[in-house]
Amino acid sequence: MSSPPRVTIVGGGIGGLSAALRLAERGYPVKVYERSARLGGNLSSRPADGRELDIYPHMYLNWYHNFWALLADATGDKLRSGFRPYSTVWQVRQGEYPHFLALTDAYSAWNPRHVLANIVSGVAPPADMLVYGYANVDLLAERFRSTVEVNEVSVSAFLRSRPYMTERAAAAYDDFITMVWSLPSYLTSASDYQEYLGYCMADPTPAFWLPRGSAEERVIAPLREALARAGAEIETGVEAVSVSCAPGRAQRVTLRRVRFDQDEGEFVPTDGDEWEEEVEELVLAVTAPELSRLVRTGPPGGRIVEFMPRTAQLSRLEALPIPILHLYFKRRLADVPAEPVGLFDSPLALAFTDISQTWEQMGTKTVLAVSASDPNGLPRTGWKDDAMAMLSELARYLEFDAGRGWGESKAIDWDRTRYDANVDAQLFVNEIGTNSWRPGVHGEELPNLDFVGDFCHSSIGMTTIESATISGVEAAAEIVARHRIGDPVEVRQPKSVPPEFYAWLRLAWAPYVAGAKTWSSGGDALRALGGCLGQLLES
Repeated sequence: MSSPPRVTIVGGGIGGLSAALRLAERGYPVKVYERSARLGGNLSSRPADGRELDIYPHMYLNWYHNFWALLADATGDKLRSGFRPYSTVWQVRQGEYPHFLALTDAYSAWNPRHVLANIVSGVAPPADMLVYGYANVDLLAERFRSTVEVNEVSVSAFLRSRPYMTERAAAAYDDFITMVWSLPSYLTSASDYQEYLGYCMADPTPAFWLPRGSAEERVIAPLREALARAGAEIETGVEAVSVSCAPGRAQRVTLRRVRFDQDEGEFVPTDGDEWEEEVEELVLAVTAPELSRLVRTGPPGGRIVEFMPRTAQLSRLEALPIPILHLYFKRRLADVPAEPVGLFDSPLALAFTDISQTWEQMGTKTVLAVSASDPNGLPRTGWKDDAMAMLSELARYLEFDAGRGWGESKAIDWDRTRYDANVDAQLFVNEIGTNSWRPGVHGEELPNLDFVGDFCHSSIGMTTIESATISGVEAAAEIVARHRIGDPVEVRQPKSVPPEFYAWLRLAWAPYVAGAKTWSSGGDALRALGGCLGQLLES
């Protein structure tokens, strides 16, 4: 029996680690290179305050089957004891704290009690909330009988193209998407969201899981330990400079040691020469911008793009850094929920999670992980100015003293509070029209080369932890199948409800939604008429 080939994996995010573990546990010699000082990519954590703080706060969904299987195999824990199940997300409006509005099992169309509770939740008037819920059904019914090209519109554009839609329902929908992904809905592809929505609706309970600690503690460290047990090698602080190919295969990768320069906002070489390594199997598990660079490197005639011309389109894929403020208070804020909270109509699209209530050993004082999903509204005149813009906006919702400058407020523990612009950890944007340019995991032109990342084509569609994980598992499955060494790698697919069912629901609910639209519009007309009469009486 022949020996398995050596596998070189460039990139130590969750996708690269997924591929590495599935191959290493089958006896493949694996070496992972990660340019950052930490593993995990966008699922990683930064050392702070004697522990780790996540680069981005994450919700882990029920249908992340490949992720949960990977973690169970790494830890031996199939009960998800490192995570807590939740069913509710929240919203707060300016001037209404401490009154938070709840959406419970927002993706469940099967629990009448929760459907009714969400309609009367107060997130929007009941008529508008009925429209909100119907929009989910309508978008999924498009898979059975299309009335619009969802590949060509954003979620926001789809909503506003529907004759039943109301402005309040659309605003609530936009706010919910921003809270879940930290990405604005006017950029988010309706077709990608449609795939994601179908999986959520098919497996809605519990709605999501939150970790009992940082991603480093609950995910990355267990995977690192499992890889070590399986014999995989890992080197951090190393990036790929270029890839050289010959007809039919990737041949060499050139590497160098780097560090991230906070002042320059980029990775810079450290002392030491570059070196080359021959590759037998190469997995590029890097970000879309980094992959776009790598496919164009190498000697003339030996570049990836020359053998795989469609990879030139990688330059069309956008990534966005989402700033995060970890805000430590000197007291416990009253009535703040443990689950994610969106700030309704926030100019910076702020959302937060109180990690002091979900992470173990965090103490009794409130710690908020605050994200700004629309960072273009930040002043960009220095990190303190950006952080204060986020802090000042948050204070208008939670009604605490933010101070006039960084370090002034007596309500905040400034020694522990930190702001990260996250320029070194950008999120792929599921932008309209990009599906045509997203690469597959495997291409026939260079059979020993695979691409891994949440931006790759997969059955998941939306940028999630699972989309990155499944691409890594698919790359491992391809390598194992090609060499026929080791047990086949199982790629687990989430379940979905037949689109015919949603088409039936769309028809069945249509009269009620038409009535809700009339009720909502009539109420607006009455309020406008009342305002006009009031002005006439005053005059």
